[in-house]
Amino acid sequence: DISERYGLSLRNTTKDYVKFLASVKGTNLEGVKARKIFDSIAKSSASMGLSAEETSGTLRALNQIISKGKVQAEELRGQLGDRLPGAFNIMARAMGVSTAELDKMLQSGKVMADDVLPKFAIELEKTFGADKTNRIKQI
Repeated sequence: DISERYGLSLRNTTKDYVKFLASVKGTNLEGVKARKIFDSIAKSSASMGLSAEETSGTLRALNQIISKGKVQAEELRGQLGDRLPGAFNIMARAMGVSTAELDKMLQSGKVMADDVLPKFAIELEKTFGADKTNRIKQI
């Protein structure tokens, strides 16, 4: 359904979804929260015109964050930031803090995946206008 609604590759989306579900297994994100996060990432990626490789890389970074249980600067600035423009600022807005405060929180290991990823997904959609989109046709 997500592939069709957002014009994404069925094969890639299915592989990414299976991996994503495996990463949230046994966490507080398992279930509805995970589906919402995945949908937000897929929709936002499609609205920005990200390639299948970029979308997969974004989800791979999220999988690593979830596996570690907390957000680290490496994944946020590097892996996620390389694929999602403004990821660091989006995360700060999602948390209601400045980027300087977020940086300090990351350094001290205080940004927990379970808490922030649902908020990040919502803020990501708002940032790229995907929150007002139900269907995207890729050209």
